[in-house]
Amino acid sequence: MRKLVYFTLAFVAGVLLCQYLLPPLWRLAPGGIAALALLLWPVLVKKRERRLRWLPLASAGLLLGLGWFTGYEALFLAPAERLLGTEDTVTVELVDYARETDYGAKATVRVLGRDIPGKAVYFSGRELLALEPGDRLTARVEFDEAATMGEEESTYYTSQGVFLRLYGNGDTETVEPGRAGSLRYLPQRLALGLRQAIARYFSPEAGGLITALLTGERADMDEQSRSDLEETGLLHITAVSGLHCTFLIGFLGLLLAHRRRLVALVGYPVLLFYMVMVGCTPSVVRACVMTGLFLLAPLLGREGDAPTSLAAAALVILLANPFAVASVSFQLSFAAVAGLLAVSPRAYRGLTALWPARCRWAKILRAFAAGSLSASLGAMAFTAPLSVIYFHYLPLVSPLANLAVLWAVPVLFASALTLTLLTMALPILAPALALPELLARYVLAAAGAMAGIPGHAVYFTTVYLAAWLVFCYLLLAVCLASREGRRKYALAGALAAAALLVARSLPGLALGDSDLTVVAVDVGQGAATLLRSGEETALVDCGSLYTPLGPGTLVADTMAAYGWDRLDKMILTHYHEDHAGGLAELLARLEIGELLVPRLEDSGQAGDLRAEVLALAEAYAVPVTYVDAPVTAPLGAAELTIYPPLTRGEVNEEGLTILCTAGDFDVLITGDMGSSTERRLVETYDLPDIEVLMVGHHGSKYATTEELLEAVTPEIGVISVGENSYGHPTAEAMDRMAWQGMTLYRTDLQGNIVIQAGGERN
Repeated sequence: MRKLVYFTLAFVAGVLLCQYLLPPLWRLAPGGIAALALLLWPVLVKKRERRLRWLPLASAGLLLGLGWFTGYEALFLAPAERLLGTEDTVTVELVDYARETDYGAKATVRVLGRDIPGKAVYFSGRELLALEPGDRLTARVEFDEAATMGEEESTYYTSQGVFLRLYGNGDTETVEPGRAGSLRYLPQRLALGLRQAIARYFSPEAGGLITALLTGERADMDEQSRSDLEETGLLHITAVSGLHCTFLIGFLGLLLAHRRRLVALVGYPVLLFYMVMVGCTPSVVRACVMTGLFLLAPLLGREGDAPTSLAAAALVILLANPFAVASVSFQLSFAAVAGLLAVSPRAYRGLTALWPARCRWAKILRAFAAGSLSASLGAMAFTAPLSVIYFHYLPLVSPLANLAVLWAVPVLFASALTLTLLTMALPILAPALALPELLARYVLAAAGAMAGIPGHAVYFTTVYLAAWLVFCYLLLAVCLASREGRRKYALAGALAAAALLVARSLPGLALGDSDLTVVAVDVGQGAATLLRSGEETALVDCGSLYTPLGPGTLVADTMAAYGWDRLDKMILTHYHEDHAGGLAELLARLEIGELLVPRLEDSGQAGDLRAEVLALAEAYAVPVTYVDAPVTAPLGAAELTIYPPLTRGEVNEEGLTILCTAGDFDVLITGDMGSSTERRLVETYDLPDIEVLMVGHHGSKYATTEELLEAVTPEIGVISVGENSYGHPTAEAMDRMAWQGMTLYRTDLQGNIVIQAGGERN
C-alpha cells in the first residue's frame, strides 16, 4: 500500500479546502470529522474493516492540511494584514536581482530586524536595478499586504511565499553590501551571467528561447516566439520541470559513464543548485524532489515508485508554503505528471498496437512516435481543464508539435548549457554555438508552422466551447467504462470532432447577417472595440492596465470565436498602455492591413510607446497612416470617419476620434479625451445624432460632458472598464448619461458587449 500517497492526497485536499472554500471557522467541521475518524479507527480495526485501512492515513493528512494552512495564515499572513496602510523605516536584503517595471523597479526581499516572516516585494526607483542579491538597503516604505490586488483577493504573490508589498518613494536612505558576493547567492549570479552570455552570443530570437529553456526566464523572448509556443502547446519546454531535470541527469550520466552511484552522489547536489538557480518554482521543486528520490532509491536499497515520489514532492512544497497550492505552476505540473502516470501507458499500448513493425528501425521509430504522442495525450488529459480556466485556450496541435520538436530539445538543452558555459570561460569556442543556434531556430520555425495550421487551437470565449470540453470528457468516461475494442475511441474522436465544428460555428451563426457589428471586448481597465461590416474588420484601440491575459490575446481570441481572421484596419486613438499596449500580442496572432495613428511629433510624454508601436509596424511590414486631417474609408457596407487630434499637450487630449456609420446607424469613439477637447470636437465637426457612444475615458468624470451628449444624443453608452484605482466609472458621468436617457452597458459587469445594426439584426 502506498501509504504516503493516501496521506498526501488528503493533506492536499485539506489545503485546497482552506485556500478556495473554507474560512477559518468553517474548517472546524471537516477537522472534527477527521479527528473522529482517527479516534474510531481502533474500533474499526477490531471489526477487521480492512477495506478502510486508508482511513487513518487520510484522516491524519486532512487534519494536518487544515491545521497547517490555518497556522501558516496566522504566522505569515496575519502580520502582513496588521501592517496594511502603515509606514515605517525598514532594512531589507535583496534575494534576487531587481526587475524593471513601468514605474521603476521591483525586487524580492527579506525584511531584516523585524518580526516579519516570509518574503516581500519592494517597489522603488530604477536604482534598484544596479543592486545585487545580498545587498541591503534601508528606506522609508508603505506596507501593503500581498494577498489582494486592488480590492480583490489574489494568490499571485502568496503562492510564491510573498506576503507583503513595500512601496518606497525612490529615495534610498542607505545601501550596504550585506551578503552580496557570498556563496549564498552564487546560483543567482550564475543565472545572470548565463543570461548575459546567451544575449551576447545568440541571435535575439534563438537567445530568448535558449534563456527560457535553461533558466525558465521568458522576459527575453520576443512576442512572436512566445505566441507560437503558446499556440502550439510547446511553451512547457520553457517551464523548468522534470523534462529539464531528466536532461541534466542524462547529460551527467554521459559524462560519468553511467556509473549509477556516482551519478546519484554528484547529480543530487547539482539538481539542488540548479533548482535555486532557476528560482525554486513549484514545477522545478517537484521535478527535483522526484528525480532526487529516483537517484537515491538504489543507494538506500529501495525501489523507485513514481506515485510515492509525486506525493513526496507535493508534501515538500506545501509544507514549505501551503499557499503554493494556488500556483498555476503547481497545479499544471502535478496534473501533467498525474496524467503521464495514469493515461500515458494505456495510450502507448494502444498506439503501438495500431502500427505493426517488423524491422529494428521501424520499431525504434514507432516507439519514439508512440512515446511522444502518448506523453502529450497523457499530460493534456488532466491539464486541459486548467489551461481553459487560466488561459482560455487548448492547443489541439500539441501532440503533433511535441512529436516534431521534442527530439531536438534534449540536444538543444545539453549543447546550449555546456557550450555557453565553456564559451564564457573560453570565448574562442563561440563558433561551436552554431549548433544550439540552429536547433533553437528549428524549434521556433516548427512552432510557427504549427501555429499556422487552421484550427490548431480552441479558444474558450463562448459557453458552447466549454460545453464541448465537458462533452469530450463524458465521451472519455464512457470509453473507459466500456468493454468494447479500440473502435470506441475512433467513434468518440469522430463525435468530438463533429461537436467541435458545431460549437465553433455557433457564435458566428448567432451574429446572423447585419450591416454593422460592434464588439466591445472585455480587456479589463482598457479599451478595444471591434467593428465588423461585410467581410471587413477594424479594431479601435487594444490595451489594458490590469489583466492576466494580454489585451491582444483577448481580442484575437474573440475574433477567432467569430471566425474573423484578419484586421483590415487597426486604429489607435492615442499612445497610452490601456489603449495601445496590446499591439505586440495582436500582431503575433493576426494579419493587419493598415495602422492609423496620430502623428504627435512633439509629444515626449508618449515617446517610448509611440516608438514601440512604429517599430512593431515596421517589423511586421504594416503600412502606417498618420491622421493629420479627417480621413474617410469604407469598411464593408459601413464607412469610417477618423478625425485628427484637436489639441496639443496632454496625451489623452491628442487622440483620434472615430465615427462609424452604417446607414442611419452611427457609433462614436472618443478615446480618453476630456471635457475641453470634447467641446472643441462638437464645435469643429458636424457630428450626426448617434445611436452608440463608446463612453470616453472609461467613465471618467472629466469626459462624456453634457455638451457632447446634447450634440450627438446617444441612445446607448458602452463603458469599457475593469478593476481600477481611479474610481471609473464615476457617479458624475453615470448621472449625466442617465439624465440623457441612455441605456448603459459595462464590460466589467457584462463581459464582451455585442451590438448589431441593419440586416437581420437591429
